Amino acid sequence: MENLIVKLLILHAFIADQRNEYAKMKAENITEQAFVEGIITACEFFEEALEHMMDYR
Repeated sequence: MENLIVKLLILHAFIADQRNEYAKMKAENITEQAFVEGIITACEFFEEALEHMMDYR
């Protein structure tokens, strides 16, 4: 079980890093901006889901 928690923590850190990288991006047009915002939203969703999984344990 600890191995799973370690993997979840690593995944959480990776997703948080990706969210931060996309948050720094400056989009050229509305389509690119929508894509960036979608990625950021997806990362936030997965971060919350992972936190819930770790708390539920």
